Amino acid sequence: MDNPGNNDMDELFNFLMALDKLKKVHRRAYIFDQSRNENSAEHSWHLAISLIALKTRFAIDIDFYKAIKMALVHDICEIGAGDISVYHPHRADKIHQERLYINQLLTAHGQFATEIKSLWEEYEAQQSAESHWVKIVDRLLPFMMNINTEGKCWQEQQIKRSQVLEINQLVAQQAPEIYRWMLKKIDRAVQQGWLIDA
Repeated sequence: MDNPGNNDMDELFNFLMALDKLKKVHRRAYIFDQSRNENSAEHSWHLAISLIALKTRFAIDIDFYKAIKMALVHDICEIGAGDISVYHPHRADKIHQERLYINQLLTAHGQFATEIKSLWEEYEAQQSAESHWVKIVDRLLPFMMNINTEGKCWQEQQIKRSQVLEINQLVAQQAPEIYRWMLKKIDRAVQQGWLIDA
């Protein structure tokens, strides 16, 4: 193995410190004990771990190494754009800010950021099986966290059953077994008052 020079290590240091900022991006979702909101770095790790867990349960024909890498980088754009609720009416407008940050990252750290940009673009395009499964789990995890916290995040945003059903249509199409499980939990959430029945 070649010994990296000081310049290579300095570039790596700068790149990794830039990515460390993802830990400061706070999401609406709460961690398991409701003591605080999770950050986007924690969410990305949880997403990657969840893909590994799903592999042991479901016969998913994808490149798992690629999917795990995609899971780990899919929210790096939030360092520049911040996080916005999936239910926010202007969420779609954020893509410009996200792409701007990814391009800035590539300009500043091209040696390390080229693959990140490629994986992020693939995730956003949603045209590969890997991107579909990362998105499915990206929808599933916040859903699970809401079930675990008795709909705390849903209640704070006054979310309706119809919104949860709409946002999870990819799951319905690509992972019907998972979606059927979600439907049962949605019914219970409505019964418990965690979701508005509308």
